[in-house]
Amino acid sequence: MVVCLEGIKATDEFECFICPRKSFGLGMSMGVGSIVYNNLDEVADEFYNRLCYEDDILFLTDGNPASLYPYIIMKNRKHNINIHLWASSPWSFEGKARIKTHRDMLSDLSGVKSVCYIDTQDFLKHKYKKFSDLLEDLKMYYDELLPIVIKGIGELKTESYFDLVSKSYIPLRKESQEMHKWHSSMRYCPDNEENIDNIYFTEGLAYIPQYPINDKYTKDIIYKPVARIDGKKICNLLREYRFKLAQMNNIDFSSEECSYVGACAGTCEKCDEEAKYLSMKLSEIPKKKQKIPILNLEEVE
Repeated sequence: MVVCLEGIKATDEFECFICPRKSFGLGMSMGVGSIVYNNLDEVADEFYNRLCYEDDILFLTDGNPASLYPYIIMKNRKHNINIHLWASSPWSFEGKARIKTHRDMLSDLSGVKSVCYIDTQDFLKHKYKKFSDLLEDLKMYYDELLPIVIKGIGELKTESYFDLVSKSYIPLRKESQEMHKWHSSMRYCPDNEENIDNIYFTEGLAYIPQYPINDKYTKDIIYKPVARIDGKKICNLLREYRFKLAQMNNIDFSSEECSYVGACAGTCEKCDEEAKYLSMKLSEIPKKKQKIPILNLEEVE
C-alpha cells in the first residue's frame, strides 16, 4: 500500500491510501506536529482499519521525514501488528533541520519488531560523475536487499536488527533460562553494598534493585548499553579519535578492527580498555605538553 500525503493518488500500480488535505492552518513545516502529519493523524482510524488484519507490516521509508509519518502514527497507537521499519538517512546536503528532524523521529524505536537502516552517506564516498549514477546504484542495492529483508521478517522470533554486512537479521537480545531463574535466588545484595549507580530516583523515592549476589548475567543485561542505529558510526569515530590522540602524543597504540556484527551502542568493553590505556599513558605526560584532538560530534549526525 502507498500512503499518498499530497491528497491525490500517486500510482495505479499499488493500492493507495489517500490522505485528504484537511488542515491548512499553522503548524511545523516538517516532523510530528506538521500540517501534513496532522492531516494523516486525523484519519488515523481509517488508516489503521486498512492495516489491522495484517500480522506484519513493513514500512518502507527514505530520507524524507514525511515518509516516516505513517510509521510514527501507527506505532504510537494501540495495535496488535508486528511493525517493521526500513529506513535510510537523508543526504548531508539536504540541510541540518531536515537531518535533525529525521533523526529525532527515529530516536524511539520501542514497539518495533525489526529495523533495517541504510546510511546513504556511504554512497557519497564513491566518486560518481553523475548523481543519477549514484541513484541507480542505490536502487540496485535496494532491489537486492528488499527480498532478503521480507523473507527474514517471516522468520523473526524476537526484536532484531538487519545487519548489512551479513545481510541477515541479528536479534537485539537473547533470551536465557537464567533470566527466568534469577529471581528465585535466596541471597540478595545488602543495601549498604549497592553502588550509587544502582539507585533509581522516581518522584523523590529511591529504589534499590535487589540483585542476586552471584547473578552476573542479570546485571550485565540491565547495564548493557542500548544499541543505536548509528552505533557503528560512533564506534569508528571514537576509534579514529583514539588513534589521533595516540599519534599526537607519541603514544604506542594499536587497535584491531571491530569484527562485531549487528546493532551496537557505539562503545564496548574493548573500547573502554583502549580508552583507559590511553588515559593512563596521557597522565604520564605533563599537562602542558599534552595534546588533545578535537572530537567532531557533528560527523555522527
